[in-house]
Amino acid sequence: MKYFMVEGMLKNVDKLNDEIMKQHMAYTQKAMDEGMIFLSGLKKDQSGGVFLIKSDTEERLKEYLDHEPMHLHGIQDYRYVEFDAHYISEDSHWFS
Repeated sequence: MKYFMVEGMLKNVDKLNDEIMKQHMAYTQKAMDEGMIFLSGLKKDQSGGVFLIKSDTEERLKEYLDHEPMHLHGIQDYRYVEFDAHYISEDSHWFS
């Protein structure tokens, strides 16, 4: 399994509407339900999002990002970096 940190960068927020946002949220939730995405959130400056995702291959990650609704509608681009998780906190309240 490969692990990636993904950064979404908004490029055309004027195209965003409620329907696309619902599609984006459903797409993300499906990946979370399948155990692909560990966490997802909006950058503090509202310029896009960040999430941690696992994938069998980099190609599968690219396929996932290529079909992401915000990308399909030309609203957001993504960049990612693969990483190896060496240390994992046992504190289950880390994000509280």
